[in-house]
Amino acid sequence: MKRFFLSLIICTISIATTFAQNDAKALDVLNNASTAYLKAGGVKAGFSVSVLGYGGKITNKLDGSIRLKGSKFKLEVDEMVTWFDGKNQWVYLKKNNEVNLSNPSEEEQLMINPVKVFQLYNHGYNCKWIGQSSEGGKTVLKVSLNPKNKSRTVQSIIASFDKTSYRPVSIIITNKDKSGSRISIPTYLTGQNYPDGLFVFQQKSYPNTEVIDLR
Repeated sequence: MKRFFLSLIICTISIATTFAQNDAKALDVLNNASTAYLKAGGVKAGFSVSVLGYGGKITNKLDGSIRLKGSKFKLEVDEMVTWFDGKNQWVYLKKNNEVNLSNPSEEEQLMINPVKVFQLYNHGYNCKWIGQSSEGGKTVLKVSLNPKNKSRTVQSIIASFDKTSYRPVSIIITNKDKSGSRISIPTYLTGQNYPDGLFVFQQKSYPNTEVIDLR
């Protein structure tokens, strides 16, 4: 369950002239979302996740928060905390009182962060424009992403962005067996000032925790 959470997401940036008109609209939305994020400075977002089991039935509900600064982030959810300083990733499992240290690949990084939903199509996904709808009283722009490799477990990602600010509002991930997750992002604060140390695991704060180096 905890590892599943680390696969929550991101989608976008790359220009291709062979896309159909609808896909061009999707690219425009994703690029605007990326630009808005890069201009936002530090970001703090809160999110809620409904975890879907086989057949799409809700099996669990969890709340979390994430703080971001460029490629760095600190994610907190249930019994797990993840730090990423741009190169090293520390995953603290409270139940086991241990930290796993690794150097995730670029693609693995894209599958950790549930807010930056605008870079996936640059990593083996096609994007399509779905249209506008209303979520939580806001008008949102909806884009779908589907893997070019149909053998992938994830078969569909639908991301919704606020029409005015282009901040992510929700993400729906559907796997082959209809399991997956529904993520809502009700709070999204920009212009936050975070020190780089926030995104690094501090051993002194967890003196009795075992660090397992997987690099």
